[in-house]
Amino acid sequence: MRSIIRPLLLAAFIAPGAAHADTGFLTRFDGSFRGTGFVQREQDTSPRRVTCSVEGSQPSQDQLRISGSCRAAIIVRRQIGADIRFDPRSQRYSGTYTGSSKGPAQLSNGRVRGDTLTFDLTYPTPVHGDRKATMTIRNAGGGQFSLSVTDQVNGQPKKTSDVTLRAG
Repeated sequence: MRSIIRPLLLAAFIAPGAAHADTGFLTRFDGSFRGTGFVQREQDTSPRRVTCSVEGSQPSQDQLRISGSCRAAIIVRRQIGADIRFDPRSQRYSGTYTGSSKGPAQLSNGRVRGDTLTFDLTYPTPVHGDRKATMTIRNAGGGQFSLSVTDQVNGQPKKTSDVTLRAG
């Protein structure tokens, strides 16, 4: 009996810490960020350079919200953002990505490895021939993060957007 109780008590003390998102990782996104990168629209043959500004905040311990806009050239402006939630039961992240001309995309099966959060992304309608892509958000701290989307284009994985943002 004693040998069963000891592991159960240990599990009770360890489990609560594992039930929340890595708050240190999520707080890296708090504040204002500006940066540049590229976006490959489905109908364009070459990527467009973009300049972006976003605000990051944590509405709760297990939630992250990034919102802002990107501008290509002088006249094209698009809202971008991600509303991300951590589920303590599954230990996975999910949410919504805003930025595609096709409308909000669903983020699922999110997992953090080191300084990188990777999602399965599902567009509301086909993009580059299907609805699936991968979103990667990389933040090693130091006031900088990158957001990229990799999609299958002509049967090959290709980064269709890649933006690096810095605090300030």
